[in-house]
Amino acid sequence: MPVEELSHIMVWIVTTLLFMLRYLVVAGLFYVLFYVFFKKKEWNQKIQHKKPRVGQIKKEIIYSLGTFIIYGSSILLFLYWIRNGKTKLYTNIDTYGTVYLVLSIVFMVVLHDAYFYWTHRLIHHSKVFKYVHRTHHRFHNPTPWAAFAFHPLEGMLSMGIIPIIIFMVPYHQYALIGFISFMTLYNVFIHLGYKVSGFPYLKYQNTTMDHDYHHHKGHGNYGLYFNVWDKLMGTYLTKKERG
Repeated sequence: MPVEELSHIMVWIVTTLLFMLRYLVVAGLFYVLFYVFFKKKEWNQKIQHKKPRVGQIKKEIIYSLGTFIIYGSSILLFLYWIRNGKTKLYTNIDTYGTVYLVLSIVFMVVLHDAYFYWTHRLIHHSKVFKYVHRTHHRFHNPTPWAAFAFHPLEGMLSMGIIPIIIFMVPYHQYALIGFISFMTLYNVFIHLGYKVSGFPYLKYQNTTMDHDYHHHKGHGNYGLYFNVWDKLMGTYLTKKERG
């Protein structure tokens, strides 16, 4: 087997395993804290009182691990673009400074939220839903393990934000890693299944309750990090509509 071909296989294996490990650590930590350690605490309130079954959790994990195989494969294409100088990668932080480094992560988050909202609404269309998004909505009472439980087509769509970022935004590798890490953390967080209020001064933050209602009702609250797009487009579920 040619060395070059072997190196590609190794890159795929390593990146796939890293995606899986990151997910298992983050989702596992949230699950152990809220579903085991804090389970009987008065302040730790389950949004839906029904307890998720073991079979459901197993399926959430299996589908999520399958998603990371797709993510690992996508990295090969992204690395090809990066190695051939097709993207806006820069390697010296001083080129744009530390302030820009931080702001670029913020911009990635804002851009991703818009991308997520509109692609999420797209896959809720009646002619698309059953082929792409139904898998994720099998879990009406989600746990942290459901964060990446996607159909393969949705898995590919969810990675579409990365090419947009690396071709549009001058970015340092640390910024991209920071963004992906935050995305993982927040995606697991909103699938928590327990009531965690947003920060007092962040009224546009998408909370665990917002996304749990999306799973329970099957529509509305399409945002990821924020509820701005939902409120602008009239898709935000009010407390009355949540029932």
